[in-house]
Amino acid sequence: MTDGPHVLITPNLAELLPQLHERYPDCRFTAVADDEPAREEYFDAEVILRSAMNEDLFDVLLDRCQKLRWVQITAAGFDWVGGDAWHRRLDEGLIYTRSPNSYNVPIAEYVIGAVLLHARAFPEYRAAQERHEWVRVVAQDVIGSTMVVFGTGAIGREVAWRARALGVEVIGVNRAGTPAEGFERVEAYADHLALLPQADSVVLAMPLTSENRYFFDAERFAAMKETAVLVNVGRGALIAEDALVEAMQAGRIGAAVLDVFEEEPLPAENRLWDLPRTTITPHTSFRGSGNVQRLYADFCANFDRYRAGEQLLGLKRQPDLGY
Repeated sequence: MTDGPHVLITPNLAELLPQLHERYPDCRFTAVADDEPAREEYFDAEVILRSAMNEDLFDVLLDRCQKLRWVQITAAGFDWVGGDAWHRRLDEGLIYTRSPNSYNVPIAEYVIGAVLLHARAFPEYRAAQERHEWVRVVAQDVIGSTMVVFGTGAIGREVAWRARALGVEVIGVNRAGTPAEGFERVEAYADHLALLPQADSVVLAMPLTSENRYFFDAERFAAMKETAVLVNVGRGALIAEDALVEAMQAGRIGAAVLDVFEEEPLPAENRLWDLPRTTITPHTSFRGSGNVQRLYADFCANFDRYRAGEQLLGLKRQPDLGY
């Protein structure tokens, strides 16, 4: 007998999370076929757990699932879901959550790895190896350096404590300068330009909003140290591409490590591929061997709260800004 909520789940997640059936035997979990029209059996669902899904199909589900009360996405940010049906259902009271802890660990480890990559001159050594040259480079100490992290949410906090364990002074930046765990101090976004000349590494781990699109522009690059490393694990549109290209070609900053791009996959002809002192990865910072377990824990924590009538985790904090 299944008298619990009916949950629709994207096929990849259904395959990765078979234990949901065992944990919640009174509930029905239905994998949504992405390559065929919506089935009638979907339309009594209360919950959707989704990763990648055809947006036209998702719109149909939003229109036809009249009992739908909650959608959880397997992502750290909210900016990639949208549409008229979506906004209408949100206005009607649909609950919308993200997976708040699923990707923080691998992204934070990626950031620390990116900083160490350039501090220890691994790109230079790799280039020398390809030339079969015995070259020694004086590395930059990470201990005693300063890191400025834009975004003091879960990802930023995971970055902060790891960096501080290496002896780095970590300064956070958020909209109001609200203190956050793990940071030696947090400054308001309005004051961030004064921080950039101090930074040996700059990390973009903030959500993309209407306020910060292309905020990292020529003025920000001009304010940075010539030896500084920029790491972007937020969204590609946080950076003005023309300004980045000019800064890297002119040697205005030391290095860039980019995992996110405004257009993905990054087209083969895009000029970012060939920038000097730039490392490009294909939006993979969030991938880690423990992701499935964390996705499961995130969903179960919220599903238990949902069934108990409690407030869910991972809700939008600033709906008017999109995060």
